[in-house]
Amino acid sequence: MANCKLCESKANECGRKLILDKYDARYLRCSACDYVWVESPHWLDEAYSNAIAALDTGIVVRNLWLRDACCALLGSSFRDVKTLVDHGGGTGLFVRLMRDRGHDAYWSDKHCDNLLARGFDADPEARYDLLTAFELVEHLEEPMVEFQRLYARAPRLLISTELQPSDPGRLMDWHYLAPEAGQHIGFFTRRSLEVVAERLGLVLSSNNRNLHVLAPDRVSDRWLYLLRKPVWASKWAWMGSRKGLAHRDTELQLRRLRGG
Repeated sequence: MANCKLCESKANECGRKLILDKYDARYLRCSACDYVWVESPHWLDEAYSNAIAALDTGIVVRNLWLRDACCALLGSSFRDVKTLVDHGGGTGLFVRLMRDRGHDAYWSDKHCDNLLARGFDADPEARYDLLTAFELVEHLEEPMVEFQRLYARAPRLLISTELQPSDPGRLMDWHYLAPEAGQHIGFFTRRSLEVVAERLGLVLSSNNRNLHVLAPDRVSDRWLYLLRKPVWASKWAWMGSRKGLAHRDTELQLRRLRGG
C-alpha cells in the first residue's frame, strides 16, 4: 500500500487512465487529505520533449489573467513585496507582463527557454519577496519536497492549479487530468493544500477553485474568489499597476550588450 506524498497517510487506487495513448497509469488517492497522484510516471521525459503541451491553448489568456490578479494582490494584500520570481516561468511571458506593469520580476524554469524575459533570469541563490508558480504544482513528482524548495526562495507563494471536482466520482472524467499530454501527475484538494501550508508553517488562503496563497498571514478567500475570472481581475489590476519597466529594461540590455 502506498503512502501519501503530502501527509504520509495510506492511499488507495481510485482509477486508471491511458497516458500518451500508450501507458497504463494507476491513480492513487490519499485516505486523509484526498490528494491524488499518478503512480510511477516513467514517461515524463517523453511528455516534456516539448515543454509546453500542444493542449495548452489557453496559455496567453491565462497569463493575462494572472498578471491582473497578481497586480491586484500586489496593490492590496502584498503591498510590501518588492521582488518576485516566477518559478516554472515558461517562455517568460508572465515576467515580461509584470515588468511592463512596473514590478521587479524574474524568471526561472528548468524545462523551457526564456524567450520573452531574457536578461531577467532569477539568481538561484537569491531570496525573493514573492514566488509565483502557475500551472506547476500538478506537474510535481515529489510535491512536498518541491514546495519546501519553493518556500526556501520566498516567504509567500502564489500558485494556480485547479482543485479536484467536489464529487469524487467525477475525477476520472475531469479534463484537468489531461492524460493525452502526460504532464499532469498530481491533483489537489483544499485540504491537501492546507497540509502543505501546515508543514511549511504557513497559512493557506484559496478561492477553492484555481488561485491559492501560502503565506505567513491570511489573504481574504473572498478577495481571491473575486479575482478568479479574467474580467474581474482586470477591474482591480490598477491597484498594483505602476510605471512600466520596458524602457528601462531596454537601456539595461543595451548596456549589457555593450559590456557596460
